[in-house]
Amino acid sequence: MSFMSKAGFAVVAVGLAAGSVFGAGAAQAANLHGAIAISGDDWAYGSSVNASSFEEARDEAMAVCGAADCEILISWSNGCAAIVESNDGAAAGAGATSAEAQRAAFQRLSELTPTAQLANFGSSDLSGAKVVDVICTANAR
Repeated sequence: MSFMSKAGFAVVAVGLAAGSVFGAGAAQAANLHGAIAISGDDWAYGSSVNASSFEEARDEAMAVCGAADCEILISWSNGCAAIVESNDGAAAGAGATSAEAQRAAFQRLSELTPTAQLANFGSSDLSGAKVVDVICTANAR
């Protein structure tokens, strides 16, 4: 084998090895979880984000919510969740980005408040709906 062939083989081998190491690191990245608990009576809510498991996220959200009637409204991983409300109630949605989470939340809210979909088009004043909070894990897009 000539010197150029050996040098080319070494560059390819090093490139494959480096790609395997970096690729394995990305594949081993931990999932981050979040949850939102809400009280229907007190309109209090609690959230948890960047937990290592769904159970941990849910437990923390319930503890932060603090009211006796708190229930998990939504849980998600590796992305965002949004809470939206109108005079008729509240809803939550999740997505890979803040915008996707808000769209999903307004879509769910439209089941209670049909005009909530107008908020997706910049007409939140006409819809009576508004974003209460958007919470994203550290690895959200």
